[in-house]
Parts: sequence; C-alpha cells; structure tokens
Amino acid sequence: MVNGLSRTLAIILIFLSVVNPGIGQTAKGKRLNVVEFHAKGDGTTDDTAAIQEAISMATEGDTVYIPPGSYLVRSLGLKSGINIKGEGMLIQRLEGEKEEVTNEKQNSSRPLFRGHNISNVFLSISAQTVNEAAYFSGSSNIVIDQSTLLGDPSNALSFSGILFYDCQDVAIKNSTISYYGAPRELPDIYQRGTAIRVLSSQGFRIINNEITRNGENGVFLHDTPDVEIIDNVISKNGMSAIQVAFGTTGREKNYYFTNNIMEENAADAIDINNRSDRPHWDINCHIEDNISRNNGYVKGQSTPDGSGIGTLINISGVTMLNNIAEGNNRPALYIESCGQIHASGNNADSQVEVVLQFDELILEDNSFGSISLLANVDGKKLTMTNNKLYSMSLPNGIKVDSMILKKNLLSQASLNFNMTGNIKLVENTINSHSKDGAILLVKVNSAVLERNIITSTGSHAISTRKTAENVKILNNDIKSVNSCIFDDGAKALRVMGNKLLSLEGGNFRHTLVSRSPNQLVLSNNEHSTPAENITIYLEGTGTAHIAAENILSGAVEYGTVNVKTSLDQ
Repeated sequence: MVNGLSRTLAIILIFLSVVNPGIGQTAKGKRLNVVEFHAKGDGTTDDTAAIQEAISMATEGDTVYIPPGSYLVRSLGLKSGINIKGEGMLIQRLEGEKEEVTNEKQNSSRPLFRGHNISNVFLSISAQTVNEAAYFSGSSNIVIDQSTLLGDPSNALSFSGILFYDCQDVAIKNSTISYYGAPRELPDIYQRGTAIRVLSSQGFRIINNEITRNGENGVFLHDTPDVEIIDNVISKNGMSAIQVAFGTTGREKNYYFTNNIMEENAADAIDINNRSDRPHWDINCHIEDNISRNNGYVKGQSTPDGSGIGTLINISGVTMLNNIAEGNNRPALYIESCGQIHASGNNADSQVEVVLQFDELILEDNSFGSISLLANVDGKKLTMTNNKLYSMSLPNGIKVDSMILKKNLLSQASLNFNMTGNIKLVENTINSHSKDGAILLVKVNSAVLERNIITSTGSHAISTRKTAENVKILNNDIKSVNSCIFDDGAKALRVMGNKLLSLEGGNFRHTLVSRSPNQLVLSNNEHSTPAENITIYLEGTGTAHIAAENILSGAVEYGTVNVKTSLDQ
C-alpha cells in the first residue's frame, strides 16, 4: 500500500513550487501595500475601495500586502495570479438586509473574497466575516495558507467559512476556521454553518488546520473526488467532522483521511453516505491513523449520530487502518449496504454494526467492543482474523454465505448461530459467562469448529439443535461447568479429536450429552470429569458411532441408544 502521508506531501510540495514559488517573491512579482492605496486600518474607515484598488492594480505574481491594523471591508473580488498576504485583521461589515443560508441558497451575494473563473491565487489572511470568508467557483490552483477565519457564532443560519463550487487543485493548510454558525444546543436539531464546503469539485488537500466550533460540519464534500484530509484537528462542530455526500455522476473516489484528531463533534467522525439510487461503487477510500473521541453528544446528551471511525453507507473499496476511537456515542464502525470493506489494526471501545447487505467484510487485528449483525443482514463473506472482542451479536434469521472467524479472542461471548449460510471457527479463544453458553448452533448450512479454546462458566460450551446441518467439532480444547457439548439431535454431528473437561460449578458434570442422536460420530476425544460422574451421556433413541474415545475419568451412559463401535455409517 502506498503511504498516504508521503504521497500527499510530495504532491503538495510539487503543487506549491509550481503555483506559488513564494509570496511576493516571484521573478516579476512586486508587493503592493494597501496603505499606499489609502487603506486606513483604523477599525472605523471602510477600506473596501482601497484594498480592491490594490487587487485590481496587481498583475500576475504580485502580492497585495495588508499590514497590521483592523480593516473594515464589505466584499472583495479576486483575480488570477496574485497573492494576498495579510498581517492585519479584515473585518467584514455589511449594510442592508442580512442574508441567510437556505436549501436553495447555498452561497451569499457578498462573501469577503469572491473568485470566479480564476487561477493561481494564494491567500494568507486573518478575517472576521459575516458571510463566507471566501467563495470560489470555476477556479483552479488555489492555496489558502496560515490564515485565521472567524465567523459569526450568533448566526444559526450561517454560510460556510470557505465555499468551493466547480473548482480543482486546491490546498487549505496551516489555518484556523471557526465560529461559522451558532453552537448546537439540542441533540435532535442542528444549525447551518460548515467550515469548508466543497461542491462538484476535484483535487483538494486540507492539511494541518484547526477546524473547530462551527455550526454544522467541519469539512463537507459533495460530488467531489480526489481529496486528502491530513493532520487536522476537527473538533466541537455541530455535525460530523468530515462528511462525504454523493451526487448522481458516480465521480466520488480517491479519499485519504489520515492523522486527524476528531473530537467532541455532535455527529460522526467520518460520515460517507451514498443515498443515491446507484448501488455501491468502489470509492478507493483510506481512513488511517485518526483519533476520534467523544463524538455524538450535545451538552452531554446523545445525538442520533456519533460513530467513532466511520459511518459507511452504500459504498465499497474502503480501508481503515490503525484508527483509535474512544468514548463515542455510536458504533466505532457503522456499515450499511456496502461492498468490500477492510478494517485492520483499529482500536475502539465500541462496536461494529452491520446493516442490510454486504459483499465482503474483512476485520483483522482490531480491538472492538463487539460486532453486531442486525436482523436484516444479507452478506456474502465475513472474515474476522486475530481480533479482540467482548462479544458478537448474531440475531435470528440473518444470511451470510461464508463467515470465517480465525484466531480471535472473544472474552464475553455468547454466539447464537440461527442463520442461512456456512460458518468456520478456527483457532479462536472463546470465553463465556452467559447462562446461554458459549456457542449455540440452531440453524446453519454447515459449521466447522476446529482447534478453538472454548471455556464456558455459565452453561454448556457448545449446543447443537436438530436444524443445524453438517456440523464438525474437531480438535478443540473445551471446558465447561455443564456439558462441554450438548447435542439435541443434529444430523451426522461429528465430534473428533477434542479435549473435553468438566469444570466445577454446574448443575451436572458431563463432557458430552446427546438427546436422540442422529448418526452422531464420536472419535478420538479425551473426556475428563469426576470419577463419580457421567462423561458421555446418551439418551432417547437413535444411532451413535463411537470409536477410540479416551475416558480419563468418569463413566459413560448410553441408555437405549444404538451405539456402533465403528465409524461406518
């Protein structure tokens, strides 16, 4: 895998060296001081005309310089090829009717800076604005660096801090963007005001910014591919830290969200939500090395959102590596109607929640609270390898064609398999304190339990029902306070090569119980229970094939069951 951070830095360095060799330092560039155009910077004079004149007089490669001071301005137009360097504070002061964002009106008519069909612009400014600090459309090669942009924290219908429409090749870095929109007051209602809003654009690098206390999202992307969001602190915003929304073109792809700190946002850390009619497509998204904490709350109350690592809806091609999620309201991962999703090396104190369909879900080397497949899941392949979980929730009636659990640690498990599909549990360590036992096989098309270490201190370790088909329990180390294996007559159950130990504390101490066995096969198992107890206990009618069993202690009771001492069926 390509290192996302190294790739990003290389692109940024090349981009900046070509577009902006230096602020006011190009071969033909000169510096235009706005004071020389009669800007006062005294906090009372309207300096709009003076600064606009300096911008108008600048030619390609020039820098418009705003020295220390407070400059009252209304709205300024930008032009191609210029740099704006501001050491003073630009304070937007507007007269007339106040504008507010609506679903139909996404941009104001009077942003602080307006750029349309321009290119090669560099902004480094400090500003306090009523509307957007900058609105670009149809523009390219834009850099915003070392800027402080402050909105109006009393405006619940605020425009965005920076708005882009139909733009490409943009870098926003080393800047602070705050207070665009009022603070969220209620868990079920949010206000407008996003720090960075990008619509129908391409090629964005958002690097090393502080994006905090905005009314809605930190970064909002719509119909925009090729985006890198790296090394930012995105906190205390009224919705998600990062939200990706989809249009109808299917352009959304190539996202790198790495090394960000996302905390105390009122919704998700990262929300990638394809609500279009198109089925999920490969977006090539990498979510790596992020830290998310305490998302999904407003004044201590839970909101409907707040996933720790990501909410993924109707997408494919997402890889999540080495993220940390702590104290978030909702699941660490919420996965709904997705294609291929891969999560590796993540550490979270909450669960993974899987809803509706999925093609392939791979979880490896993670630490999660649990994984929950909701009742309507219809999946193709779930592979879990070397994860640490408390438990796993598998409601009745789900469908997973292939479910493979290998080398996982489940510390408080009670696994109920009542599903359509095939399961394989290999080399897992499964501990259970539940009165329902560690593993219950009610309905499966096939099940292989091999080389697992299973300990149950609440009930039976493994239970099988008549509707469970093609079950093989092979070479496991099983300890239980009641029966290590309790069979209710599963057809052709094969139990071979296991070590079965009865623990103290149960109501009865058998290693294996089978009620009316249906071609049960027992071979080369090792049984141990107190000498006065029954190890293998068969009851009812039926047929069992028993050969080469090693009874270390205890007796056997076969009752009226037809027992054959060969494995031929």
